[in-house]
Amino acid sequence: MKKQIPNLLTISRIILTPLIIYLGLTNHIKILIGVAILVALTDFLDGRLARKWKVQSELGCKLDAIADKVLVIGLLIILITRNHSFFYVLILECIIAFLNLYFYLRKGVANSLMIGKIKTWIIFITIIIGLLDLIITSFNIPIDYFVYFTVFMQICSLLSYIKSYLEMKGKKKRLIEEYQEFFELIKPIITHPEFQKRKEYMHHIGESVYEHTLRVSFDSYKIAKKLKWDYKAAAIGGILHDFYDKPWQTNKEKKPFLKKHGFVHAEEARQNAWKYFPDEMNRKIEDIIKKHMFPLNKRPPRYKESWLISFIDKADSMDFIMHPKLLLKIFFHKEIEDVKKVSEHNIINYFKKKLHNK
Repeated sequence: MKKQIPNLLTISRIILTPLIIYLGLTNHIKILIGVAILVALTDFLDGRLARKWKVQSELGCKLDAIADKVLVIGLLIILITRNHSFFYVLILECIIAFLNLYFYLRKGVANSLMIGKIKTWIIFITIIIGLLDLIITSFNIPIDYFVYFTVFMQICSLLSYIKSYLEMKGKKKRLIEEYQEFFELIKPIITHPEFQKRKEYMHHIGESVYEHTLRVSFDSYKIAKKLKWDYKAAAIGGILHDFYDKPWQTNKEKKPFLKKHGFVHAEEARQNAWKYFPDEMNRKIEDIIKKHMFPLNKRPPRYKESWLISFIDKADSMDFIMHPKLLLKIFFHKEIEDVKKVSEHNIINYFKKKLHNK
């Protein structure tokens, strides 16, 4: 019940708006003031109660924004009957509202800009001054100047929203092209039957070798491309850097310290990469794979792309710190959960999610 009360208060603002319009148009000013105070209280209480009871929700935020917009439009309709210059404020506010709705339907999120928030506060101030003019007959403040300034801010806000949308659209197009380019680079590798086996190899906490290398490869590709480095080598080196033979976490064979997985798997991955994907390999990619475990390997990476993959791989592996109990189980070869199988569909959804967030 607590979760619904803030939303019901917000909805009440929408329901009361037609009554406010009627009271304003029929000159029931005193009753209008009482209803306006009631509406203002609901606006104050819904957010306060939601925060106090910790029941904030995405639906509540959307309803609050809609209720505010409906109330503003309703009050502007009343003010137009007394001052026709408010008509331009109403038209522009409707255009901005529809534009934001369009952004939401296309992007899934409302477009929020600082200039839009400033514009909203200015509109409320202008509306309050306009309402005071209805109540106080001797009110001598030049309302038109406030209206003109509001219109100016609305136009600036509208242009900013359009500019933001065009920039977002261009950025999204570039991102899609980059994702397509990335998958074309690694497609011969990730579709190979031998590499597909790495979906079954548990690598880090709750993550297969397939998933881990795909994330390292993509992040390396993006950074290398932005820095104008060899992004193709970064992508291929990233996807093959852990192309070792057997799942290490389930291997209970006792070995000398320097023969353990961390010291030897880079060389295994290098040999397998040349064995299965000789057409994709070169000396730089070989260096990326062989030296990504630096400083466990004696020689430091030779290329800047090798340093990049080494750093990103370690950053991605930091989830061990967040799961110390599972790390102890792995270290002492205790029974651990098998990693769940992943599919091409899951991976595509992962990148779609990243694109949506962008």
